[in-house]
Amino acid sequence: MDCSDVEKSLRYSRVTLRRPEMRRLVSVSRRLVTGSVFLFAVACGGGGQETAVDRGDQLLAAGHAEAAVAEYKLALRQFGPEPDILLRLGHAFAATGDVDASLEYLRPLLESGSEHQFQVAAELSEAARVARERGSPDNMARAMEPVLSLGIGMVPEDLRYSLAGYYAEFSDWNRAIPLYLAVLEGEEPPSEAVLETARAFQEVGGCREALAYFEQYLETASRRIRAEIAWEYGSCLYEVAIADRAQGRPGDAADKLDLLIDQGVPRNLLDKAHYNRGEIRLQFGDLAGAESDFLAVLELNPVRTGSLVRLAEERIREIRFGVR
Repeated sequence: MDCSDVEKSLRYSRVTLRRPEMRRLVSVSRRLVTGSVFLFAVACGGGGQETAVDRGDQLLAAGHAEAAVAEYKLALRQFGPEPDILLRLGHAFAATGDVDASLEYLRPLLESGSEHQFQVAAELSEAARVARERGSPDNMARAMEPVLSLGIGMVPEDLRYSLAGYYAEFSDWNRAIPLYLAVLEGEEPPSEAVLETARAFQEVGGCREALAYFEQYLETASRRIRAEIAWEYGSCLYEVAIADRAQGRPGDAADKLDLLIDQGVPRNLLDKAHYNRGEIRLQFGDLAGAESDFLAVLELNPVRTGSLVRLAEERIREIRFGVR
């Protein structure tokens, strides 16, 4: 490393390490390297003529992002695609909300290896925040795609819920569900995230997983909210109850059918719920309870039509008279 390399490294470290998001993402080892560069700079004597990068930094600090971009582009022409210049251009464009331009300069750094992934993640996350504040969720998601590809852990906590909601809106559950789960692992996740996680699992056929989140949400929900999600919760209760019964867990199935029947929703599943609970009670030798459930099937079908009605009538005759 010669003095010109030191000067370039110091310029970058002065800008990045005083920004909160960079301090949060840059590793301890990288800070130690920066400290070594500083000591080397002292030996070199510091100082130097003002460069395009210096002018760009001053303009950006003063809030003149477009003028800063012009200076950074000048530096790019002078020195080529140096990482510290590309990072500055990415940051300046992120500040203006130009996600595509920011990606243009930052993507090559990700493609070149992992050395700059923390800095790039910080810049793209800032671009995503600007896009969100400006009401552009598409730009927010586009800015975060390269970051998300590095792993959920690279996505800042304050962006996870917004991204999860964005992907859920487009039924992209492979991306939405891991983000929702990451949100719930935070210190104070929004209560709506619990409900949205339940609905996301339900959408992909994961009612067994969804039930835990529905029940967690219902613990603190108002009566009005409970009524609003009763249909979704009841549908999952029935689906998992039938699966439990098929897999040889009649007790677990009966517990879920109890909850469904007690809440009375969805009504189109109540006769099926009563019939299945009746079968389980019959299996356990509870003849009175089973007869009550089979009678409920008849009451819920007053015109007495359908195969379920005939099956319930057969069970009632069997209980009462011992014949089919």
